Amino acid sequence: MRAPVRIPEDRDLSIDFARAFCLPVVVLLHALQMGIGGDPLRAFNALDGFEPLAWATWPLMIMPVFFICGGFASITQWRRLRGHGETGAHYLRVRAVRLAQPVVSVTAAVGLVLGGMLLAGVDTGFVQSFAVRLAEPLWFIPVYLVCTALVPAMSWLHRHAPWPTYLGLAAGAVLVDLLARGLGLPVGALNWIFVWLFAQQLGFGLRDGWFARRSWPVLVAIAVFAYGFIAMLVAVFGYSHDMLDNLNPPSLAIMALALGQVALFALLQPAIRRFVAHRAVLGAVFVFGVYGMVIYLWHTFAMAVVTAAQLAIGLPFPPVLSPAWWATRPLWILAIALVVAACCAVVPRLEARWPAPVERRTPLAAVVVWTVCAVAGVGVFLTLGYVPWTHGVLGWTLVTLSVVALIAGGPGPRAPRARAGEVDAFTATARA
Repeated sequence: MRAPVRIPEDRDLSIDFARAFCLPVVVLLHALQMGIGGDPLRAFNALDGFEPLAWATWPLMIMPVFFICGGFASITQWRRLRGHGETGAHYLRVRAVRLAQPVVSVTAAVGLVLGGMLLAGVDTGFVQSFAVRLAEPLWFIPVYLVCTALVPAMSWLHRHAPWPTYLGLAAGAVLVDLLARGLGLPVGALNWIFVWLFAQQLGFGLRDGWFARRSWPVLVAIAVFAYGFIAMLVAVFGYSHDMLDNLNPPSLAIMALALGQVALFALLQPAIRRFVAHRAVLGAVFVFGVYGMVIYLWHTFAMAVVTAAQLAIGLPFPPVLSPAWWATRPLWILAIALVVAACCAVVPRLEARWPAPVERRTPLAAVVVWTVCAVAGVGVFLTLGYVPWTHGVLGWTLVTLSVVALIAGGPGPRAPRARAGEVDAFTATARA
């Protein structure tokens, strides 16, 4: 008889399951969105204007779930660190290294593939359009970094003024949408902060059991209100019915979607906890948890490799959304999955060669500066793509410099080495 699986007391496997469930959905969507065609050949969003997907985004646009689950995990980790006497600077330094460090290797790898395509004589215009498409999924890193940086402050607000915080973030999003959509002012980007902080804050509430204490009719009412609010935005105020259109920058529709999703998740949470307790399910959740960052970041590298191979072999690119295009999507997705699987086997070993962060006190101002530097570096890739190479090198240099500086820490003195049986603060945080 098999021994029961031991789960840490403060670990909620429903959160791990939600992340594991959402990750392949996001990767699959990105793979289907990669359209290549035309004369001359160009890369574009294959699903732009595809109506069946537009309506399917109401249940399948699951990016809010990542921020809700992130809020749950982040406030748990921050409280644990604070309980051990750690500072906000330490928390941010740890999180910034963990989020920015993988970007260094993946952007270098994608850049090498794109460089190889140019050396092989692939049309420069195609490579530029392809590079921009490959960079788009990186948006998650700087936004999540900013939200993470604000966890200590938002945790304090959650503890002392939860409702004013929720309402203030919602009011900020409403004001931004009014100014951007009603008056045409260029302020829409502010909702990258208001909307995703609101979703993160919902994760705080989920962690503290607010949703668990609500009866199922109340949770159903919250979900109905949220989706009804989205319907009103679409029918009355001209918001797009495609949640992907509402994502860049996020709008009130995405904020309402986050509210609806957290209510539905709370409804299903007891059943999810029972389901994930099965050994096979738990194993799948564990795999996605261990390799989640590799899968999310390196699937863009996989698309670059598969496309380069297709060009090298001379395979045609069927017209987007044609029967031939749909018929080849399973092979396209399988090829990407195989490359991602290879990355999962290789990348963690390569990234393990990074030096461990030096255990030393680092001023908050220095951590903030280097975090902003990392955000700016990823921003270069997002706005300018990987090519021309001056832009790609600039973005990569900014991210790499920030990671090296955050690993080095300081200028405070090194902390004493941990004795046998003890675990240093960085290791403890990583395990959290």
